Amino acid sequence: MMTNAQLRGLLLAVLCLTVLGGCAKSYPTRTLTTKEVALDRPAAQPSDAELLSVRIEAFDPGKLPEDPKLSKGLSTDIRNAEAYYVPSQLKETMQKSGYWGPVRVTPREARGSDVNVSGKILESDGEILKIEVQVRDASGAHWFTKEYENTIDAAAYWRADSQGVDAFQNLYNEVANDIVNHRKKLKPENHTEIRQVADLRFGGEFAPVAYEGYLKKYGDPEDQKSGIQKTFAFLGGRKESEWKPAYQVVRLPPKEDPVVQRVERIRAREEMLIDTFDQQYDTLARSLKAPYNNWRTSRLKEIAALREADRVKNSEQSKAVAVGVLAVLAGAALASQNQGGSCYSCTSAGAAVAGAGVAIAVQMANRASDQAESETNMRRAALEELGNSMSSDVKPTVLEVEGKTVELKGTIEQQFSAWRDVLKELRESETAPLQKPTTPQAAPTVGT
Repeated sequence: MMTNAQLRGLLLAVLCLTVLGGCAKSYPTRTLTTKEVALDRPAAQPSDAELLSVRIEAFDPGKLPEDPKLSKGLSTDIRNAEAYYVPSQLKETMQKSGYWGPVRVTPREARGSDVNVSGKILESDGEILKIEVQVRDASGAHWFTKEYENTIDAAAYWRADSQGVDAFQNLYNEVANDIVNHRKKLKPENHTEIRQVADLRFGGEFAPVAYEGYLKKYGDPEDQKSGIQKTFAFLGGRKESEWKPAYQVVRLPPKEDPVVQRVERIRAREEMLIDTFDQQYDTLARSLKAPYNNWRTSRLKEIAALREADRVKNSEQSKAVAVGVLAVLAGAALASQNQGGSCYSCTSAGAAVAGAGVAIAVQMANRASDQAESETNMRRAALEELGNSMSSDVKPTVLEVEGKTVELKGTIEQQFSAWRDVLKELRESETAPLQKPTTPQAAPTVGT
């Protein structure tokens, strides 16, 4: 006779199948971003004085997902490529808006422009792009730090290809519009002061003694708890809701001074260097566009295939569970006919039917799982091959500045480090004899 303990055991086995079936999920279902974001363009061309220059640093590539199922098919090489591909797309978007002067993509820490943009890739797999963006101007004023996220499907890639834009163009438009909205809060005199502070901070970097006393530093404008910023804002006549620079111009050095003229030449030389890097970034981004889009669309297909495999697996396991439940119930019914223990054949048949039912359920679930795993591994291997191919397209580059040829190897950051060493030698040779100007210009009244 089948005992209650045996029945409980069989039912427990079926319950385990049910739980396992419900856990089969490789990728969470995401909600598509359907909002269209139009790029903000000026009604009239801004004046030259309003066209602030912008440097967008190569983004922090961030970290890959810790879950091996989610990270397989991704790679640090792909993320490093995205770290300058994403800024390049933002650069193109900002240029098209018509609100800015020169917009360049630079290596990390290559700040010094009127407006400086930095960012981090939080998530990217072809279906979703999530980034964090921070914007400051040369005065040290923090404009904003914000996260942006877009989720798309295969149709978005088809539309983007036909329009000649990136599949995540809505995200780039949103970022560019937010930067413009903060720019619109500036007054005309703020534009002037931002440029002056940028020049003085650059001069102070090359000749700190010569440029001493031209800037006043408030402290970190984000530090609202200490009260330091509020005090200086009150003394300077600024309201808390207005532009809050960390630096304010005290006075300007005379333009005819040899020290100032030499610093201006060095600054022009660095601008040429940044232009060269920007062109290199642009070339790399263009060369990456086709293989990167191939990888992203393949990755999107992989995610869809994994979800479909999960759906099929769960469906098959549900069928297996149903078979198991029916078998257990049938076995229990047969066993119950053995009144007083006389129907041993009924007991044996009940146990056999129930046991066979559970065995069939396990077999069906395992078969569905094996099929899904085989399909997943095949598609992931194809994606990893695409990822490696894309990463190998990032080759060492050779640039020439001031008649000196330098071969840049490794990552973009490593390449910039080599350039920084060359530039340091140039700075030391150019600025060694610099002395402080002796006839400072009268202090202007700006930013108050």
